[in-house]
Formats: sequence, C-alpha cells, structure tokens
Amino acid sequence: MALIDLLVARRIYTLFLSTNQVFDGGTPHVAADAPMSPVSEYGRQKAETESLLHKRVADGAPIGVLRLAKVVSPGMALLSTWTQELARGRAIRAFSDLTMAPTPVDLVAISSARMMEERLSVIAQLTGPRDVTYVETARFLAKKNGVDPRLVEAVSALESGMPRGATPGNTTLGSSLITKRYGIIVPDAL
Repeated sequence: MALIDLLVARRIYTLFLSTNQVFDGGTPHVAADAPMSPVSEYGRQKAETESLLHKRVADGAPIGVLRLAKVVSPGMALLSTWTQELARGRAIRAFSDLTMAPTPVDLVAISSARMMEERLSVIAQLTGPRDVTYVETARFLAKKNGVDPRLVEAVSALESGMPRGATPGNTTLGSSLITKRYGIIVPDAL
C-alpha cells in the first residue's frame, strides 16, 4: 500500500493484480461487484488490499484491479513435465478435486496493457469460460499426445496436504467487462 500511495500521489495509474480467491469458490462466473468472501489466507490478503484500494478509488485515485485465476503460458513447468513423463510411458498424478479456469498469459498481458492505457478505475476480471480439474487436463494432454490416459492417476489435493481454501469448486469469474470493452474472449481450457 505504501508503494501504491506513492504512485497515486504522483497521479501514476496503478493496476493491482488480484485473484479469484477473494471469493469462496461456491459460485461460477461470479460478478466483479459480488461481496468478497475469501476462505484462504491468500484470498484474505488480496481482499484486504482490494478493500483499501476501493477507498482510494472512491477518493479519485487512478487505480484499477484485474482479478485472475490460473494464468498459463507455453512451456509451463507442470504441463511440460506431465507431457514429458507421459511420453516416456510413466504414470503421473493429478488432482481430481482442484479446478482451474486457465487464462493464457498473452491475454492477461493484452488486458493489462489496455486497462493501463485507458487508466480504468474499475474492477475487471479475466478467466477461462469453465472450470476443469487438473486430472481432466492431464488426461486431455495424454490423449492429445497419443498416450494412454490411464497413465494419469487421480489423487486428492486435500489429502495431499493442500491448505484449507486452496481447492475452490469454482474458479471462473465473470469476464464481461474485458470481453465487451476489448473483445477478448478466453478460449476453453481443452
């Protein structure tokens, strides 16, 4: 907040990257103006920061918020490792109770740049159109690469030690502002 206050004092636009985890994951495609309801520590910290930012925006500060869920990029370590292991005929483990609505990093960069160019003082959100589990994603990669999807073992994130709140049922966010304003539509995960 000290850095943001320094930038705001100089009228420098600030875009704060936030997360779907400001919500509890109970609702798909949650609206940007829905009340925040975090259940994880990470989500609580982001929600607290957003609350402080809302007060500054109400006072005219040049601040925007872009909420994201899972941002993916070409060569992402997890997906690359899965692909390599499957290609070698080795079994992999993937979470059956952890979902994602992946958003390609290039679409995040374009959305961020456009929000900064316009100096939008809004809460915008950008995620994929639907949630998929990690095991669905791994099995898709197996099939796509001509590998037996039975090499993908479904395991529980919670039973593997993921913290409370780290496995929301829904990670999708209502992304209509970005779609309407910039024509950006995140493709389906698979």
